[in-house]
Amino acid sequence: MRVKGQPSGFILVFSLWVLSFLTVLAVSVAAGIKQKIILADKLDQRSRMRHLLDAAAAKTKVYVRAQNALSPGGYSLTFKVNCHNNPENFAQISLGRDQASVSYTLFDQGLATEVFGVVDEERKINLNTVGLITLQRLLERVLGLQSDDANKLAQAIMDWRQWGDSQVAGFSSDEYYRNLQHPYKKKETAYEVPEELLLVQGITKDIYERLLPYVTIYGNGQVNINTVQAPVLFALGLDDQVAEKILSVRRGKDGMEGTSDDYVFGKTFDVAAEVHAMMRLEPAEARAIDGLNVLGLLTIHSSFFRAHLHAALGGSPWSKEARMVFSAGSGKIVYWREK
Repeated sequence: MRVKGQPSGFILVFSLWVLSFLTVLAVSVAAGIKQKIILADKLDQRSRMRHLLDAAAAKTKVYVRAQNALSPGGYSLTFKVNCHNNPENFAQISLGRDQASVSYTLFDQGLATEVFGVVDEERKINLNTVGLITLQRLLERVLGLQSDDANKLAQAIMDWRQWGDSQVAGFSSDEYYRNLQHPYKKKETAYEVPEELLLVQGITKDIYERLLPYVTIYGNGQVNINTVQAPVLFALGLDDQVAEKILSVRRGKDGMEGTSDDYVFGKTFDVAAEVHAMMRLEPAEARAIDGLNVLGLLTIHSSFFRAHLHAALGGSPWSKEARMVFSAGSGKIVYWREK
């Protein structure tokens, strides 16, 4: 005997079950579609940032190489102003609605300022050619180390690039690296990237970041007198008074680096005479400057340049940064790091 109303009740329950299943399926499909849309949007943003960084790097290389070609074998005021402090060309590089900038940190007169443009690597001390005393003096000045501590750290930095087992801090450097929790061998050949310093005995991340503005691995070891900083001049053997006279003449009347009234040295062997013409040099001070030229430590031209690239997407909080070093001669990028 069939109970009245049973079929309609079963149909109602079945219909509700089907409806619930379809609802869950629809939500699941919608969630999958949403995830794919989010993924596609992220991929698009990454692609746009990649193109933006590439565009900023390409424009920078082309512009700097063109300016460099106008002053072959030397270093002109036009090049210095156009490449080292030029917001018009480097503050806003647009690609559609997206924008990038090219900058570096200028250290001058105790201040750190973000400047739009590129900076040459040959204003720095070259880790692959520097001697022990010069490196020690740099560490004393930049890190504030006492002579003995600076000497030990300088030995460790040089030992990393030198073949053989030398004595650092009273024991074998090879033994030091072998006995680390995660051991590795010391390089025993030239530095290839600045980050190698982080592998050297005694170098912490803080020390590395403080040293980076003053050391390089690019170039032939000569220092550009037109862009060199005070700590590097001290490391080369000049006292603070002589270094400041050079920098004061270079800054021009406005007392600021990278402006249109800067002074540019045209010949390394004339630096002392040109400084003396504008600001008195004692004979011993002039001899000290000339001595650097005799040793072949100075140049007036740079071949490698560093830039900090920052890409920002229009209508999005997304951004990306990259640091590059490139050759003004070949245009080849020799260093590239993104973060």
